[in-house]
Amino acid sequence: MRIILSSFCLILLLTELCGGQPKGTSPEIYSLDECIRLAEKHNATLIAAKNSYNIAKSDVWTGWGRLLPSINSRLGYSRRITGPTVGAIYDPATRSYSYGILGIQTYKYYSASISASQSWSLGGYDFYSIKEKNASRNSAKSSYQLTHLELIFSVKQAYFDVLKAKMLLEIQKEALKRAKEQLKIAETRYELGSASFSDVLKAKVQYGDVELALIGADNSLKLAKATLNSWMGQDVDHPIDVEENLSLPEFDYSYEEALREAMQKNPEVRKARFDLKSAESQLGMARSGFFPNLNFYGSYSWSNVDLDDLKYIRRRDYEWNLSAYISLNIFENFQKKHNLSYARANLNSARESFQQIKRDVALQLKQAFLNVQQAKEKIDLTKEKVKSAQEDLELMQEKYNLGAASILELLDAEVSYKQAEADKVEALYDYNLAVAQFEKTLGQ
Repeated sequence: MRIILSSFCLILLLTELCGGQPKGTSPEIYSLDECIRLAEKHNATLIAAKNSYNIAKSDVWTGWGRLLPSINSRLGYSRRITGPTVGAIYDPATRSYSYGILGIQTYKYYSASISASQSWSLGGYDFYSIKEKNASRNSAKSSYQLTHLELIFSVKQAYFDVLKAKMLLEIQKEALKRAKEQLKIAETRYELGSASFSDVLKAKVQYGDVELALIGADNSLKLAKATLNSWMGQDVDHPIDVEENLSLPEFDYSYEEALREAMQKNPEVRKARFDLKSAESQLGMARSGFFPNLNFYGSYSWSNVDLDDLKYIRRRDYEWNLSAYISLNIFENFQKKHNLSYARANLNSARESFQQIKRDVALQLKQAFLNVQQAKEKIDLTKEKVKSAQEDLELMQEKYNLGAASILELLDAEVSYKQAEADKVEALYDYNLAVAQFEKTLGQ
């Protein structure tokens, strides 16, 4: 009865593994590059970082705009009506005035004007403002690049998780087949009287353990696929598969060469460097507040009671106004002093932050470099371990068939072989993940 129930559970499990997708649907197969492209398209954090970068690019124009004059134009119409009032009335005949009631008076006129003004700081505020906005733009760009690299690394990790889960699932499937064969051999030997019933029970326990491990491996694969779907901006239950296997990518960097490249290309270091330049420019802007401003103003205006006379705007009824002056704000309630103190403190913080980030990146690179080397050595060791465990299993199987080994020795050899295969997969996974982390730290 136990064998029948175990067989029934196995059939249900294999049905789930092989045909778990709804009828009429098949999983979409993705390469790593396709997964990254989908994630780039849908990731909200990356989109927000790109928008921040675009805003910073637009803000650069406001810095350059301070070097250009502000121009305003105006075209107007005015109409004023006064009611009956007591006033002086002039009599041309007698050339004299007399007081009387003045009627309703209507006054109207049209006007047009254009003016331009410009103010330049003699302390270089406009020059520092341009430098600060350029540095802020480059900092935002580096922040966007850093977010992009972090997204790529996360997608790679999720992709490698799927590959690892697939390979571990295949190991469990093969282990289940071997466990089933061993159970049959134990039952046959028991029927022939060459093995005890204890051997059959141990084989059944081993078979059940492998079944449970197979279910766990299948759940791990489903969760890994759901995680990858989430990073790609898709429904977590969307049927997908990956087309590659965990491989051994080439790695030919020296640590010194990689460190120099990281200090130049790593977006976190670049962002800190541009933040430092921005803080330096802000200090220059704060200092310029203690210098006077050079101001220019010019205007041209025209007014007339008849709009048709606008064609004579350059001949009559016009007025020119040109002025230039130097202004200095003597007291601003200590605001200039506060701005200078704040800019100095901000610059000191930016310097310390820059140095700390360089140390952090160097540490990340060192750790990733050592992890790559360790994982590569581990791969070589696990290959030998798998080969040795496979030979031990085959030898122990032959001994057990001949009655020269116990069922426990055979099961121990089976466990060792399965663990060696799993260790090989883990080593490949660790190597690929370490290389991805190394490339991220380099800014690739």
